[in-house]
Amino acid sequence: MRRHLFLYLALACFVGLIAIFIVDGYVGIYDTVYVTAGEYEEKIEPDRWLRQEQMWATGVSWGEKVFFRYEVNNRKFSTLSTTIQVSLWRENEKITVLLAEDKVIKAFDKATVEWTLDSKELESLGFSTGQYTVKIERDGVERKIIVGYSTEYPPKAAPIR
Repeated sequence: MRRHLFLYLALACFVGLIAIFIVDGYVGIYDTVYVTAGEYEEKIEPDRWLRQEQMWATGVSWGEKVFFRYEVNNRKFSTLSTTIQVSLWRENEKITVLLAEDKVIKAFDKATVEWTLDSKELESLGFSTGQYTVKIERDGVERKIIVGYSTEYPPKAAPIR
């Protein structure tokens, strides 16, 4: 037994290191955004947000709707209580709040919210083609999606700055 003690300790340390990497890579709060413009759905994965890239851009023709789905995945051992707020901005001015919901997400569970950005509603507010920013906010986390409305076909995606 004493002769193999170092082998057992080395194996225990190895297994412990592997367990730490698995838990560290899995546990946390992850969010995914799905944007459907026209016939094309884009999935903005959690790793994109984790790489400090806080914006995403898409283009759509004026007159079309853009559908959004935001999924929060609670991979923690505790319940998450959060308020998800989605607002629409143009030229650093808030136009409207598109969604505000309180969510309680149990441990290792998901919650999803959905909303639509309709250019006809924007037109009724006196707006037209151009770039709009959809801001998603949750517990100090902010995600930005730039939606470029255009009369061109096919629409050009808004440039990321």
